[in-house]
Amino acid sequence: MKKAIVTVIFVIAAVILGIKGKGLLKTKENEIKNEKPPIVASITVPVVKAKDGVLEKRVSYIAQIIADKSIKLSTKLAGYIQKVYVSESQKVKKGELLVKIDSVELKSSIKALKSTLSAQKDDLKLAKSIYDRNIKLYEIGGLAKEKLDISKVAVDSKKALIENSKQKIDQLRHQLSYLKIVAPFDGEIDTLFLHEGDLAAAGKPILSMSNAKKRLVISYAPSKKTKIEKNQKVLLDNKEIGYVNFIYTTSKNGLTSAEVKLTKNIDLPTGSNLGVELLVKRVSGCVINDNTILHKKDGTFVMVYNGKTFSPLKVDVKMKEGNLLIVTPCPNAPIAQASEARLAELPAYDKVSVIGDVK
Repeated sequence: MKKAIVTVIFVIAAVILGIKGKGLLKTKENEIKNEKPPIVASITVPVVKAKDGVLEKRVSYIAQIIADKSIKLSTKLAGYIQKVYVSESQKVKKGELLVKIDSVELKSSIKALKSTLSAQKDDLKLAKSIYDRNIKLYEIGGLAKEKLDISKVAVDSKKALIENSKQKIDQLRHQLSYLKIVAPFDGEIDTLFLHEGDLAAAGKPILSMSNAKKRLVISYAPSKKTKIEKNQKVLLDNKEIGYVNFIYTTSKNGLTSAEVKLTKNIDLPTGSNLGVELLVKRVSGCVINDNTILHKKDGTFVMVYNGKTFSPLKVDVKMKEGNLLIVTPCPNAPIAQASEARLAELPAYDKVSVIGDVK
């Protein structure tokens, strides 16, 4: 009896739940029918067009102006400076007399040797006459062979003394040239170390000079990112002034040095320092701004506008300098310009408003 009652109760509960569930389903259907359609997502984004252009990577360095050729002039013989014919910064020609050193002592020595030479020539003349007389006496049997030979030796000895004196005079005359300092090439006087009345010691610089040509030397710490190589262009105030001629094989103060061959004149004195730029890389191609780039795991993309929506285009970055990049392939339609987060969302929007160059 109890079992029958329980069964009836379950049946009644099931019927009630079915009726109630049907009512809830009907209510939900009515709510869906009366619900307003969803608002279509909309966004505004600026667009730009890629342009053909050139990107340059420049690196700044400090360069020093040095003379293409410079020399310090000195004398091989000590003496007091008699006359200085030039002044600092004066331009001179090759062979021009610059400094004259007192030559009184040297000329006195030459004069004394000339007197000695004259006496030696007289001695030779007498020795020859004696020898000639002895030959005649020997031929008639009036002189021994031994005495004839002695007179011949005397003649040869006198000749040797004369030759020695002549050589000494020539040497002293040549030394006179050491007392005249002349310009070895066309150039300009840089510094006068000694002046009239000063004692010029052998090997001690009297003055320095250089030619009019100039070159630049750049000292730097080597870096893989900014490697200096031969023939790289050198710029000053955005104008090309020369190129890297060669790189020294030895370092100075721990720094590597590169020499710049100038193609334009620099109106600055030798020894001046100036800031220059080296053109280490130059690439031409399709230029875009870095705020049009979207980085993903599978590459780098730009968002291309097709007139209604945006789609990603994978690109390869060839060069980046500042906020500009050169990429391939070049987008032939406008591309979005926004943050990477916004660029990543663009394909999900059903409607996009654009501002900028879309023609």
